[in-house]
Amino acid sequence: MKYLAALALLVSYASAECNNMCSGHGVCGANDMCTCYRNWRGNDCSEQTCQFGVAFIDTPFGDLDHDGYVSKAADTAGAVGWTNWNKNVITQWAASGAPESFVSFAAQEAHGYMECSNKGICDRASGDCVCFDGYEGSACQRTVCPNACSGNGVCRNIVDISNSLSSTAKESYPLWDGLKNQHCVCDPGFSGNDCSLRLCPVNADPLKIWSQVNNQAQALLVYQKQAISITTASVTSFTFTYTDYFGETWTSQGVTVDQTPVTPVVANTAASLKAAFDAIPNGATVGTSVSCSGTTTQVCTVSFTAQAGSLNLVAIAATTPAAGISAITVAVSTPATNAAEECSSRGICDYSTGLCKCFRGYRTADCSQQHALAY
Repeated sequence: MKYLAALALLVSYASAECNNMCSGHGVCGANDMCTCYRNWRGNDCSEQTCQFGVAFIDTPFGDLDHDGYVSKAADTAGAVGWTNWNKNVITQWAASGAPESFVSFAAQEAHGYMECSNKGICDRASGDCVCFDGYEGSACQRTVCPNACSGNGVCRNIVDISNSLSSTAKESYPLWDGLKNQHCVCDPGFSGNDCSLRLCPVNADPLKIWSQVNNQAQALLVYQKQAISITTASVTSFTFTYTDYFGETWTSQGVTVDQTPVTPVVANTAASLKAAFDAIPNGATVGTSVSCSGTTTQVCTVSFTAQAGSLNLVAIAATTPAAGISAITVAVSTPATNAAEECSSRGICDYSTGLCKCFRGYRTADCSQQHALAY
């Protein structure tokens, strides 16, 4: 009897012992089954769970019972199932009669949260995702930019890029891949998918002068007399930014606007504005001419005599207003009728150096000057 009692106790003890004691990461329960703590899994809770992310590729839900409808409401009303895809959550009734809820097509039901975003393999020992080629992140949740943008740019996702656009072009991008798909945003002077190509100088084709005659001119409204009494001379100043062909932005030195009680001293304003353009480095505004005119309103016209094609508008960076000075505005006064073309269409760009190799008979860095007749 003592032997049988001891055997019974032994059997009772064995039936309450989980494998590997749940590895210290779970609780042993009924039927010798482990209930694992959060982020642990496996029959003995020895495997770690990896990070989850929105899946790049997944198996979408749909018409599970193949009756042509995607919700119980559609079955009842007899409406076409497609009209219900715009609901936030759709209840699909399976053959057993049990409902299954899933996110609608409009909310991207095919891109649910999956381990390693379905673009990697989970290392159960460490709990880290081993991403497939072309994907990165703790959950393999984003694409890799090619060649790390060659050190000549930054990797940005769709949302970042759309938010960085100008106010007129900015768009809200709410779709599933907004924070996932990335590409290179190149530094000024570089281009290509991996920003490995250097841009060459651009200018107008010297052999198209019969159809392309104008360089762009921009008008800056720098003074406007208000309905107030100005009894003494005063001075206001401003700075501006200029964005060149390569996307590089330059901020000018201060421009001084002189005023008298009645008539602006336009010659002084023009000279100050001309000096500000000439001081911009890298020849970004070489050959710029400035003229100012007007009494009630002083308008300075800036002609970009060496920059072909449509240019970015000069942007006013900061102002120091004086009495009677309104906001400074900028507009194109003369549209360009010529075009800025790589190496002036008279040479081949070496993208490894950013230098033009001019055709015979043409010279200068942008191949815009013809120095000999060539057959």
